[in-house]
Amino acid sequence: MQKILAVDDDESILELITQFFSRQNYKVITCTRGTKVTDLAINEEPDLIILDINLPDVDGLSVLKTLKTRPITSFIPVIMLTAQVSTEFQVSGLVSGADDYVTKPFDLEVLNARVINALRHSLLLTRLKHDQFNLLSYLLRIYKKRGYQVFTKLLGDYRGSPRLWRGYVPDMIIQKHEKLRCFNFETTQSILEESFIDRLSQLAECDKNAIVHFEATIIVRSKDNWKIVKRLISENSIPIKVKFIKKHIQRNQFV
Repeated sequence: MQKILAVDDDESILELITQFFSRQNYKVITCTRGTKVTDLAINEEPDLIILDINLPDVDGLSVLKTLKTRPITSFIPVIMLTAQVSTEFQVSGLVSGADDYVTKPFDLEVLNARVINALRHSLLLTRLKHDQFNLLSYLLRIYKKRGYQVFTKLLGDYRGSPRLWRGYVPDMIIQKHEKLRCFNFETTQSILEESFIDRLSQLAECDKNAIVHFEATIIVRSKDNWKIVKRLISENSIPIKVKFIKKHIQRNQFV
């Protein structure tokens, strides 16, 4: 059963969406606050998010941008709900990573058609998203077994960074005695972002915060991405390692 995360501060709209899509054999999870969306998306792994723009605590575009910068949630298709019909606003949402938008008041059948279309075009990316989540779970498990203290901003059950940490926070930090290692998980989509080189530089500069042995690593899941990142690191003289982890993580191998 596919899963939809519906985000809106109007309980009546959430009830309509829940009733309608439940009849279409979807499992529907609802949320009324933007600050909770990322954690819900990580923990619940929805196949699609219906996201209202006007939320009481943070605007939907900010939530969307956060979702698209997290490797584990970046592949989840997002349909924006908005009362604004201006071309400028629509372009802003699509450029920020929205897959589609529906204006309020909306017809549930139209929304359903948009959902079907977004899911049809995202089947491969959704599989990749689950693969990325499995990779994080795998790394958390092996490093905890090796006695490392683990920090990750990608999961709500873990502290985001060590005590007294300052500046850029990588996707995962592991620490044991005098050794501290920082990881960023990068996908094909995130490597193509304009902010990628800046993100690499910030990761490399994390050693300014470290009082122990430091190592920064980019983790990718394909040989092509490994080659691209290696080239970019060389061209920009950034002191970062790149690891390609094979697709089948049950092999328990780093390459």
